[in-house]
Parts: sequence; structure tokens; C-alpha cells
Amino acid sequence: MSGRARLRRVAVGVATALAVALGAAPAVAADPAAVALAQADAYVSPRVLGTAASAEQAVLAERAAALRAERRPVKLAVVLGPVGAPSLQAYTRRLAQELGFEGTLLVTRRGGGVASVGPRSTAEMTVRLREARVGAIANPAERLATAAGVVAVPLPDVNGSSWRPAATLLLLGLLGGGWAVAMGAGRAGRRERRDLAERRARARVRLDALRAHAIGLAGFPGLPDDERRHVQAALGGYADIVAQAAEARTPDAVEALDARIDEGLDTLAGVASRVGAPHPRGDIFAGLCAVDPGHGGGTADGVVDGRPGARVCPACQEAAATGRRLSSRMVPAGAGAVPFAAVGEDPQEGGGPVR
Repeated sequence: MSGRARLRRVAVGVATALAVALGAAPAVAADPAAVALAQADAYVSPRVLGTAASAEQAVLAERAAALRAERRPVKLAVVLGPVGAPSLQAYTRRLAQELGFEGTLLVTRRGGGVASVGPRSTAEMTVRLREARVGAIANPAERLATAAGVVAVPLPDVNGSSWRPAATLLLLGLLGGGWAVAMGAGRAGRRERRDLAERRARARVRLDALRAHAIGLAGFPGLPDDERRHVQAALGGYADIVAQAAEARTPDAVEALDARIDEGLDTLAGVASRVGAPHPRGDIFAGLCAVDPGHGGGTADGVVDGRPGARVCPACQEAAATGRRLSSRMVPAGAGAVPFAAVGEDPQEGGGPVR
């Protein structure tokens, strides 16, 4: 941290102490995101993601740690709204100042875009985020994780260490091929972290489909108790796999969870077949909301990504009625993102949804 950042943080602390002494509510204390980010690099509001907030916060914290290891420090926050500010961008700018943070600060909220403040200009970051279609990613935590990889940059060198370029050239000459190997290892590490984020996001969208089908099947009329136990077991497996995916440290570890996700889907398909409920064969997203499978069953026709005839959930139907444009959930892929449906399998003839 630079001396300027330290002074700014001290000033914030003094201002907070004075506010308390005068009986006023300090701005930082009134904002849970500011309190959390003063001690950590990630915050997810439980009022936005409910019981999933802690797991999603752990995923964002790991993403921030990976970027910090690359010397691209970020702080990431999913908030309910811009506390005490006219816009999310104004709130983010004020939050960065209050925290004395000189890295890249990214803030989003449910159904909103991503506000960013950092070494890059706001205009440049906005263009990069739009090019990567980050705003189309429905899950706010995934939206932030993707945005961080798109716009986070190393901090500028403010120490005036003019000897470093010469030292670097000397080191290159001494190390020769060893330097190239080290650079290759660094690129491989970044590639693995990107693959980890992508596979985790793809596993999560499949898990959301599993959960939605299980909840729909649990409400099937006349579901026998023994079959209900199978559905509950699938939901229990869902919770375990979500936790394991968040804790996974390699892409292969996340990919290994696919078998358990398939097992849960097969369990639900078996229950549906035995009780006469429709169920998907091949397309795990069949019958679910075309905006986000995590929303549950699609019950009405809607226009998604400009295409009419898509089935959407009641909440998305209501949002469309207010004039909001519906876009399908996106998952990270390379430098951008792809619609969640690309994660599913090809549908087979005769299949139907679990409702």
C-alpha cells in the first residue's frame, strides 16, 4: 500500500471516530459493504442472494485472491443498492475513496450492471465490460467474477524505482531460458485459474437446473413419501456439490463433480418416470425459465434475447411487462461469456420437463 493510501485510510478512521463522538451515524458503519471491504476483498449482501450469499462470497474472495496473486488487486461487492448515492457508479467512486483502495473496485446489484473504479479510466472499463457482455450474466456474483478478469490491471509503480528496468534486463540476461520457462509457468497458472472459474460457473448453472427440477418435482400432486425421499436426497446432494465446487482448487476437481450432478439428475428423472411426471431427457434446461434456470419453471411465453416464444418464469414475465428487456443468463467462456443453454446437452426425442 502506498503512503497516500495509508493517509487516506487514517483520515477515514479519524472521520468515523469524530462522527461517533458527535452522535452521528458514520457513513462507513452504515454501509455493510464498506464495513466488510475494509477487512476483506469480497462482499455479497444476504438481502440479494439470501442463503447462497456466504457461498458466493467465498467464490468471489477466491477470485480476488487469485487476481491479487497476479498483482491485479480487486475488491468485489454485490449490494442491494447504492447506499446514500444517486447512482451505482457514484456509490462505487465514494466507496473506493472511503476505503483508500487504489486497485480495481467492482460493484453490482441484482439485475443491474457493473460499476467500476480503478487505475483504468471509467470509460475504458465500461467499453471492455460491454464488449464482454458482462451485463448479460444473470448471477451477480458470476457477473463480478467475470468483470474482474476483464478490467483488473496491475497497480502503477508509484515508488519511482528507476533501477528496476535495468535490473530486469540484467536478470533476463542471467536467467536466459529459465526466465522463459518461468513466464510460461505464469501464463499456465493464469490459464488454469480462468478454466477453474469457467468450469465452476458451468457446474453452478447445471446445479441450479437440478435444484429447480427437484423443487418442481417436490410439488408434484400425490408424490409418494418414498419418492419424496429420493427428491430430498437429490437436494441434499445439490447443497454438498455447491460447497465442493466453491472449495475446488483445480478445473479437474470441478469437472469431477459432473458425475454427481448427473447422478442427481438421473435420480429425479427416475422419480418422475415412476410417478408419471414429465422430465427432461438430454436437455437439462427443458421446462425451466429461459432467462435463468435457477428461477424455476417457465410458465408463460416471453421474448428473450429478442427471440419470441421462450418460456419464462412469473417474475421474468412481470419484469417484461414493465418494459425490461429479457436476456438469458451468461456463463464465462474465454474472454467473454456464452448463454447458459450452451452448457446443456442436446435434447433427445420424447423428453419433457420436470415441473
